[in-house]
Amino acid sequence: MTTPTPYDNTNHHHLFLATGKSLAQARQQTAHFINTTQLVVYQSTTIKDAEIRSGVWEHFWTETETGIAANRAFCSTLLKELQETGLTGLEDLLTIQPGYSSKLLHILTHMLDGFIGTDSVFYNLVEDSHWISETLRTTIRKKPESYWLVPVWHGPVTSSLLHPGK
Repeated sequence: MTTPTPYDNTNHHHLFLATGKSLAQARQQTAHFINTTQLVVYQSTTIKDAEIRSGVWEHFWTETETGIAANRAFCSTLLKELQETGLTGLEDLLTIQPGYSSKLLHILTHMLDGFIGTDSVFYNLVEDSHWISETLRTTIRKKPESYWLVPVWHGPVTSSLLHPGK
């Protein structure tokens, strides 16, 4: 068996952290989330069992951190754009006008509070988050065989919280 290469976090891909005693349970947990969330709906989704990896995989943490780093980079981009609109401090939130600035803030808030969106690279189903708490990191290290990285490939967006369908 060849060693799988790390995932390529490119367009049309989310990487989910799921739990389960088996690959099948992790796949089912992820598919259920994708099929029932109203936050983002895709025309199609594909989960390839051959790409699902448990916490014992040698690249598990590297791939997890790559996904989290992509989420942080997106948040940093949003924050920079907000600052370019004139938002420089918390007190400015009380004067933000509806429009571009408020929409940037809205998207940033969703990333921080755990609402999945089209720009989410990594998503933690265990904690409903784009990140992983230190408590969960410790738990995963103690029982890595119960945690899984599940890539989900998707087609075009049908609707999302920010862009409702037609």
